[in-house]
Amino acid sequence: MTGQVTTLERFIERFSGLDRAYGTTEVVGLREDGKKKVNSFVQHGEPTEVLWQKHLAGEEPSLGIIPITDDNSCRWGCIDIDDFSLDLKSVNARIQEREFPLILCRSKSGGAHLFLFTSVYVPASLMRVKLSEMAASLGFASSEIFPKQSEVLSERGDTGNFLNMPYFGGDDTTRYSLNAEGNVNTLDEFLDYATEKQLTEEELEKFKVIKNEKQVLKDGPPCLQFLVTQGFPQGTRNNGLFNLGIYAKLSDADNWEAKVEEYNREYLSPPLGSSEVLTILKQLRTKEYNYKCNDQPICSHCNSGVCKTRKFGISPATAMPSFGSLTKQNSNPPVWFLDVEGSRLEMITEDLQNQTRFQRVCMETIDKMPPKMSDRAWQGVIQNLLDNVTIIDVPKDASIEGQFQDLLEAFCTDRAQAQTREEILLGKPYTEDNKTSFRLSDLEAYLQRHNFRQFTRPKITARLRDLGAEHSGQNIKNKFVNLWAIPTFDTQTDPFDLPDFKQDDPI
Repeated sequence: MTGQVTTLERFIERFSGLDRAYGTTEVVGLREDGKKKVNSFVQHGEPTEVLWQKHLAGEEPSLGIIPITDDNSCRWGCIDIDDFSLDLKSVNARIQEREFPLILCRSKSGGAHLFLFTSVYVPASLMRVKLSEMAASLGFASSEIFPKQSEVLSERGDTGNFLNMPYFGGDDTTRYSLNAEGNVNTLDEFLDYATEKQLTEEELEKFKVIKNEKQVLKDGPPCLQFLVTQGFPQGTRNNGLFNLGIYAKLSDADNWEAKVEEYNREYLSPPLGSSEVLTILKQLRTKEYNYKCNDQPICSHCNSGVCKTRKFGISPATAMPSFGSLTKQNSNPPVWFLDVEGSRLEMITEDLQNQTRFQRVCMETIDKMPPKMSDRAWQGVIQNLLDNVTIIDVPKDASIEGQFQDLLEAFCTDRAQAQTREEILLGKPYTEDNKTSFRLSDLEAYLQRHNFRQFTRPKITARLRDLGAEHSGQNIKNKFVNLWAIPTFDTQTDPFDLPDFKQDDPI
């Protein structure tokens, strides 16, 4: 029927995202943990209808879409649970029990992608906050959240991160979704279900993860507040009470031991025996402990961003920031993008190698200085990020070399030009005999004003020589001046064609 929207069109519309790049994934072997080792690449260009068709037809490589757009908004987000031993139906049942607007899809690795859809584009920051809260509630706080960042550095060649799309192979797929009853959806059923579950921006803003929440553990960590209302899983009661004891010491220093015994009776089922409680009390008396954020049961329900704002939560001064994914822009030298606390940090290689330099980038970008860890631990963190790095192959004009050349050309052609050789001393480039001469310090100042800091002075001079520039020393007004001279850049000499406006034409 004329005008009828096809399944393909609905699928493309449902997963609309960044329109200037897309992702592909190549399996290159197995990791030590048995999971597939993959190389992820970002391809520049629009994810065309042909690419979507090949995806639904099951033609490798499958398609990955970046949810965040250049205006830092999105129409969908996802909790990426990377656990191929996951009981999908059990997770789906927990989603339904909590009445979360999430749709579970089996992922490429056999884990789960929990999608949240909106009817309009919403701020990526809002999507990330709500999905993080839901992930913590479901016990998957350590899972990755898409979009992986609240903003994308588009002007620096950044693209954000892509997620592999469901329904690779159409209805004949292992990347299917489940409905509310836990049954497999066809592609058309999934699209109908997504429309049914989608939220408006207002509905998303107002959505509460824990409904009718009691005021328990006032100003305490959200993980403990959740666990005391839902119960501590078997095998975690000792650690649970230990962390409750830390909260008790912070919130009621004069009566904390009695509080620990009260928490044991009220929140642990069954309560720990008296000898176990005494052991915990003895431990807590010895020194001031920090919450064991990396241990169960609280690590699965961690919401560090909220916790840092709580009076008796973790201290921002001692807490490590949460790291997202690492992206490498394949320029020379490479540029790295790292998600830290939901913000996108741009770095050079040395910033990742050296913790002091990394601290400086964090201070300048997100106004935080993360605490230092041992060099060995830091190397482990960085290597883990490198094991899952996403590669961006950039076109020449988007590369660091391309950016430098564009700025050099602008420096030589777009700014006020020296009319005489003497005016070089005023910081102006001077053109004569098809050569443009300038002082290196003036070019460096121009690059700094345009926030280009990727090249050191030796790198700048090396690149100038690559572009045919020559160095010389000259006397100008009885002053010895080091100059660089580069072949003149082509400039616009022909007049631009302008429309012929008639007097009565509207403007």
